[in-house]
Amino acid sequence: MNFYKFVRLSKVLLLFFLAALLSTPAWGVRVKDVAALRGARDNELIGFGIVVGLDGTGDSQESLLSRKPIVNALERIGISLESQDILGRSIAAVWLTATLPPFAKSGQRLDITVATIGDAVSLRGGILIMAPLRGPDRLVYAVGQGPIAGIPKGVSRADALPPEELVNLPIGSRMVASVGQVLGGAIVEREINLNLNSRARVYMNLHSPDFTTAFRLAKLINQKLGIRSARAQDAGTVEVSVPDSYLGNTVELISFIENLEISPDHTAKVVLDERSGTVVMGGSVRISPIAISQNGLNIQVKLPSPNAQGEQGAQAEGTTLASNVFMLKGGADLKEIVDGFNKIGASSKDLIEVLKAVKTAGALHAELVIR
Repeated sequence: MNFYKFVRLSKVLLLFFLAALLSTPAWGVRVKDVAALRGARDNELIGFGIVVGLDGTGDSQESLLSRKPIVNALERIGISLESQDILGRSIAAVWLTATLPPFAKSGQRLDITVATIGDAVSLRGGILIMAPLRGPDRLVYAVGQGPIAGIPKGVSRADALPPEELVNLPIGSRMVASVGQVLGGAIVEREINLNLNSRARVYMNLHSPDFTTAFRLAKLINQKLGIRSARAQDAGTVEVSVPDSYLGNTVELISFIENLEISPDHTAKVVLDERSGTVVMGGSVRISPIAISQNGLNIQVKLPSPNAQGEQGAQAEGTTLASNVFMLKGGADLKEIVDGFNKIGASSKDLIEVLKAVKTAGALHAELVIR
């Protein structure tokens, strides 16, 4: 008798456990994956430089972009030359770009991307001589110098390749020798000051602005830090007042907020890749009642009958009624539509065309992105 009571008690506990699992959110992500501290962002740097040591692949004699700066640089060290005195194609004028990460400190190294701006054929084997990298405020934040890397052997400009080789190269993967890198070639000289510990308020910016997500984030912070600790300013910003216990230690506060888990909301979206036939969808996509005929395929999406019971009700909600007809209830999600297409053997091309038509008809309640 005790054994049966134990079994019944175990079943009850199991039911409570399952109910607890079902009542908890299905998933969550860290705040740091959906939001970031305002001001903690990358900063783009640009500059002009000269690459030397090229094996006859630099700028031509007619290009003054490289020769005039070289003449000016030589004059600073006491050597006087004219532009026409610099023969050969061993130098090239280049444009420099780099990214200064947030909280970068003096002495740290950055990668530089180097691209020709003259008629140089290839930068392979060249060396970038010292050049400043400036921000939008025209101040110098880093200085770069070093050998060019990332250019394969035997590769010149894409248009210089034989036509038969150029045709076989996939679009977007053509190697161009007029662009290279100087890995770790820039040294940070100026820091961007972000004194967090002196702030009484900090702001969290959402990567994808959304009113619901901003409200949830503010509510979550208030639950953890106390009422009125945070408020959503708009769809993209949550203002956080630094509690007294975190004054002078804002870094610890940001770390605490970043590691909280939140369930972000988002706009329903469907992405169609017509080249590969790929359909990517979110779980919140819905379709209104609609009937479609496409290449002999007949699809009806309709509301279930309120009097339908048992097997009839199940058939009204979603069952294949014929070889080319699939019935779905109104408000069905896109997964049910895709499953229906798979059951009647429709191709991905048919599905893409149908989804485009459904969106045009106003029955697809999602943003449609076509690539």
